[in-house]
Amino acid sequence: MQVLQVISTVAQTLAPVLYAAFIVVIWFQLRAARESVREVRQEFLAGGRPVVAVHDEFDHGTRALSIAVENVGQGPAKSISFEFSRPIESSDGVVVSGLPLFTIGLTSLSPGARITCFWDDLDDQMAFLRTNGLEGEDFQITVEYSDLTGSRYWNTWDVQPAIYTGLRPPKRPAQHAQDQAGSTGGPWEPTGEQVAVRTSDGAGEGS
Repeated sequence: MQVLQVISTVAQTLAPVLYAAFIVVIWFQLRAARESVREVRQEFLAGGRPVVAVHDEFDHGTRALSIAVENVGQGPAKSISFEFSRPIESSDGVVVSGLPLFTIGLTSLSPGARITCFWDDLDDQMAFLRTNGLEGEDFQITVEYSDLTGSRYWNTWDVQPAIYTGLRPPKRPAQHAQDQAGSTGGPWEPTGEQVAVRTSDGAGEGS
């Protein structure tokens, strides 16, 4: 009889505590569900998250270096601004990082849109970097932007022109471009055309 009384007393004592714990668990679950719904709604309104990439490009045919800005995400980017770890300058004295594209920034950039800015000839740029003691150094570019809901994002990208030094152009540019594109067409036949093949390098992101 005493055992039953003890059990009853313990149960009456623990019941409010267990009930309170149950309420807390339900509250956190509802909070997590509301947060998920909010994120899904924002993604829907924004059409997906934007990702603004800034990277270098190298053309084997012309040995030209360029800086490309493109939105590789699924939603439009707004209020885009740029910050450079050090000025990017061409061998003929043009400060590429000082152009309006980078100092003023962009009002918007739709998904898949890209802007390319010529930088320099690779050999001229490497000679310029060696003269200024910057050979092998990275240029870091931080880009900040927002989506349609106003959420802000940032990415930091590394640009290193020295990685293209010594790269050999393909012996058959047209065939090489076709192979890189994964073409499943008929057998390749030489056409004599010059097709540029480009590569790029980028790093780090945050939000």
